[in-house]
Amino acid sequence: PNVAFNVAGIYVPREADSAAFFDVQQLEILPGPQGTLYGRSAIGGTINLTPTRPDFNNDGQTLLEAGNYAAAHITVTQNYKASDAVALRIALDYARNSGFNTTGADSKNDTSARLSALINPNDRLSMYFFFQGANKAGYFQNLVNKGLDPNTLTNYCEQCFFYGSNAWNDTRTGRYAGPFGTPKKQKNEYKVYLAGGQVDYRFDWATLSYIPSYLYLDSSPSYWLSALESTNSAHHNQLTQELRLASNGSGPYKWLAGLSYFNDRSLGTEYLFPNLPFAFYQNQVSFNRLQGESLFGQLTYSVVDAMRLTGGGRISSTKRDANGLEVQAIGGLPYTFAKTYTHFDFKVGAEYDLTSKIMVYGNVQSGYQQGTFNPIPNTPTQSNAVQPEKLLAYTGGFKSRWFDDRLQINNEFYYYDYHNLIIQAYSISKPFNPIFNGNKVGIVGDQLDILANLTAHDQVNLNTGYSRSRNKDVTDPFAGVSYNGISPPYSPDYTAEIGYSHSIPVGDATLRAHIDWRFEGSWYADYVHNKGTEQVASNKGDASLTWDATQWTAGIWIKNATNRAVIAATAAAGLPGPATAYLDDPRTYGVRFTVKY
Repeated sequence: PNVAFNVAGIYVPREADSAAFFDVQQLEILPGPQGTLYGRSAIGGTINLTPTRPDFNNDGQTLLEAGNYAAAHITVTQNYKASDAVALRIALDYARNSGFNTTGADSKNDTSARLSALINPNDRLSMYFFFQGANKAGYFQNLVNKGLDPNTLTNYCEQCFFYGSNAWNDTRTGRYAGPFGTPKKQKNEYKVYLAGGQVDYRFDWATLSYIPSYLYLDSSPSYWLSALESTNSAHHNQLTQELRLASNGSGPYKWLAGLSYFNDRSLGTEYLFPNLPFAFYQNQVSFNRLQGESLFGQLTYSVVDAMRLTGGGRISSTKRDANGLEVQAIGGLPYTFAKTYTHFDFKVGAEYDLTSKIMVYGNVQSGYQQGTFNPIPNTPTQSNAVQPEKLLAYTGGFKSRWFDDRLQINNEFYYYDYHNLIIQAYSISKPFNPIFNGNKVGIVGDQLDILANLTAHDQVNLNTGYSRSRNKDVTDPFAGVSYNGISPPYSPDYTAEIGYSHSIPVGDATLRAHIDWRFEGSWYADYVHNKGTEQVASNKGDASLTWDATQWTAGIWIKNATNRAVIAATAAAGLPGPATAYLDDPRTYGVRFTVKY
């Protein structure tokens, strides 16, 4: 992926980020290249999830939820003060529902747990360790047919789903039946375990931090691609270590320097027609290792109280080696791949305080994503290597607060210049879907965020984004087809979100109402802009009403209130096609109760 996902400062592979998020202290989203400080897969941004650490008390909390689709959800957290120097915390999470697809697919029966310890033997040393695991035992989501009028079975219709009135209907019976079997719910097999921590030692002038981790993932879901059964396995064993030294903030200089290491070994196979005698694999990776080391640092210097300059860099070396069998339908020959990538990322920027409440800034930074491979043999006439992608990003904007901090207005303008963007346009009907590099892709945009406290009890937020992403020099070398002028996948030109919160004091309690609505322009889910892969302009809204009595709360909520069918992911082809799609959740609603003790 081009956006890194980190849990407690630890990078997790794409397949490992679908476990439950629970007992979360903070969720931080950093757009744009973040490789200088965060390393691999951060060329497009970083999402940092911070779990709640143990506290030196015996407090706990229980969350109970129930909703439609027979949904039930419970989260229990409990601190335990073992001594003045040792605190423990356990967090348990269980979620289930009966499935959003008509067959009962796309259901939950998920159990997660986290045990953590905080050890502070003195004022200088702090040690945090955790172990968490998740098991998903529901039924994996099935793709539904998209783009064909279900009444005529011939006319193209971008927003038509196979059964029309219920987009989440994945059944195929009667005149809609496919020749390769009838879709049903398929058991999800998913386990992920992560052990990690952070050890900090505070000197008078700096803090030394060590962050180790080990991750194990085993996933092998089965599902239906419209009328084709498929199974896709993934296995990861990952070891990471990071050592950082950061200044304690005194004086005009703030700096950070570090070393990092990772070793991720994975494998996986994707099969089509596992329910039939002529099952074949579309992809087989028997071994895929990414191993890398890097040295990084960043320095901020306050020229004067109102002006700060920042510079940073990361030099990294990453080795990828792999082997497997090429797609069975085009020969099934063995392939190998081995390459080492060395690169330097940088960041330079400046901030200036026009007033104590208005700050302007500008940054230039690079991004990098190591190359990959096509699962085919390397020959004298055709290389299986896919080159690394590179990004040069320019951003500038302001952050401001007005009217005694009751109004906050932030705005950022950006231009991203991608070279060798790694691209794959996936079609189920093709036995081989090559990965290739797009020579040049440009993105120009602006993000405006407004937060206003209208009264002591009323708050409004407005977030608008314009992001015009277009291929400038993109040609598929395998097919000789140019995609110049069209947008990359999943890239609407505009988005907007508006929210409103109102609170009513009632004695010692508070009644809180909240509503927010998101609007999104149209986009395609592949680089080819195949029929059926477009998501037309859409909007979805959520709302909640909560009674907050400090030690306990009770409320009701609704998500996707208009029951809008919005694509989560899609691909061309299918039976009858022209596309198949995973969908976001339909309308869900329920009640919530929490108690603190």
